[in-house]
Amino acid sequence: MMVHLLIELRFNLSTAFHSTGNFRRWGVDKALARDAEGRQVIPATTVKGFLRERAEILLRAWGHAVCLGPEPANMCDGRTPCLVCQVFGNPRFPSPLHFADGVPLIEVSTTVRSGVAISRHRRAAYPQRLFFIETTEPMPTRWQAQCEGDFPDKNEAQKAAALIAMAARWGTAIGGGKTRGLGWIKDVRVKAVLNGAEIPEQDLVPIWQAWKEGKNVAEN
Repeated sequence: MMVHLLIELRFNLSTAFHSTGNFRRWGVDKALARDAEGRQVIPATTVKGFLRERAEILLRAWGHAVCLGPEPANMCDGRTPCLVCQVFGNPRFPSPLHFADGVPLIEVSTTVRSGVAISRHRRAAYPQRLFFIETTEPMPTRWQAQCEGDFPDKNEAQKAAALIAMAARWGTAIGGGKTRGLGWIKDVRVKAVLNGAEIPEQDLVPIWQAWKEGKNVAEN
């Protein structure tokens, strides 16, 4: 019998944020992502990518073998997926979780910033590379995102919840322009609900503590 897992993330952004969407705005090269109602959002792909990246970094730092995304050739083949692919999926192994766009919990205003493209190799600005990017105002904002899906048993669902809670807790920034100081995260809260009952955090901490000690991770 399948079990249903719902994970809700609430977090504050202490700086301005940007994630490019399909919306076009006159005079702006990179406009913020918006939903069908014109509301600023953090795209589901950005939320998922942020969590996956942190999970990969932490597990690899603790000595576990996890695949190296996003190139499909460097990812698990689907027969013996690593822990990260078990939760987040890959082109050969669909994720059991569906991620939704992050939405603001307060009204968010925007501004347009100018910038110059920089050559990281030469450490100098490219000539004639001025661009304009839309961001949220440089003030704290509150957001909510969620994902949900079905798992074959309680243990697999708790393992997925622990991985996402761990990744969210150690995340530092989300979205584009992180090296320019955009999207800094603080005060992350994760609520995991299994078949309608909330999973206490004390049930998740021992799972990632075991991973930190090099235990209980499926190797690819």
